[in-house]
Amino acid sequence: MRLYRLLGNKDRNQQEDYLTEIFAEILEKDGLLLDFLRTLTGISISSMDIREVTTQKTYAKQVDHISDSRPDMMIRFSDRDKPHILFIENKLGTGEGYQQLKRYADHLRSYEADGCQTHLIYITKTYDPKKKSDIIQNGNAATFDQVRWYQIYNWLQGHRSELIDLFLGYMEEIHLNDSRRFVPQDIYAIQHMERLIRMMDACLDGPVEETVTALFNRSTGWTNRFAQLRDYGRYMKQNDQGNFTVINFGFYLTNDEYPLVSILFQVNPKCPNRAGLIQAMNEFVEQNEGWESQDMDDNTSWATIYYDKNLLEFLSAADHIQVVQEHFIARLNELYVLKQQYPNFEWKP
Repeated sequence: MRLYRLLGNKDRNQQEDYLTEIFAEILEKDGLLLDFLRTLTGISISSMDIREVTTQKTYAKQVDHISDSRPDMMIRFSDRDKPHILFIENKLGTGEGYQQLKRYADHLRSYEADGCQTHLIYITKTYDPKKKSDIIQNGNAATFDQVRWYQIYNWLQGHRSELIDLFLGYMEEIHLNDSRRFVPQDIYAIQHMERLIRMMDACLDGPVEETVTALFNRSTGWTNRFAQLRDYGRYMKQNDQGNFTVINFGFYLTNDEYPLVSILFQVNPKCPNRAGLIQAMNEFVEQNEGWESQDMDDNTSWATIYYDKNLLEFLSAADHIQVVQEHFIARLNELYVLKQQYPNFEWKP
């Protein structure tokens, strides 16, 4: 299964959890946590003996807290027999929760009473500056450092292994390897961005929009397609069927030279008819060549059937927009058969 699609269909918290678990395993490897702290933080230590690496540990709320706290990672280590406690919080796009970092710092203070030196690291994908004075308060002696994921990506380049290579590939799939330098193709893309957007929009509008409206009784809507590009590497329109199912169609960006022209039919985990719809979707995939399925057995994810075609396959035509539109229309008509066969699934106008 393509990793970019798997990640694109997971919610932000799941992506952060996956990232945390793999990164925790990496930091446990010989010498890597010590080098990470020395290279990317201001924490000053001379040696390290790791005692414990725990993820998603819950701390009961203190009197002035609004909720329990669960830092992504808690690490115990010692430096020449001096005990240290480190909390790491990882964010991919969303900012911190209400006073989240301050609550973590408050919990670290309880370790200081036991003679531990304490540290808090905040790792983000985007720029999210914090003032240490807003987080470390009330006599707390914890250090506070902020790190960006692109810095971790670059740091890991000097520590290659089979596990790290897999992790770097994962980071690339969720765009944590952002380069800090423009290359010639970037400049070309910027200069022609407006034309490119017009062409992609043309592929999804016109006769495609008319077909969706005619077959599924609802016009398509633009979700924030630029947020989609930033967060999920896709540019799509969506038709919400009103029965916990949606049709998405548009373009998926990949690490290959060409993007995918994609159409997806998805069922929300909360759909009351989910089991019956999944059975119908499985039968549909068996009967319609080119369609594939994903997350049909995961009750926490959107069950998906999809049809991918590399954009390269359309480029021999004289009119690229027309053939892409024809492709979407053909796939929409196939999905319409699914709707006709199962009218009891409360398709709404």
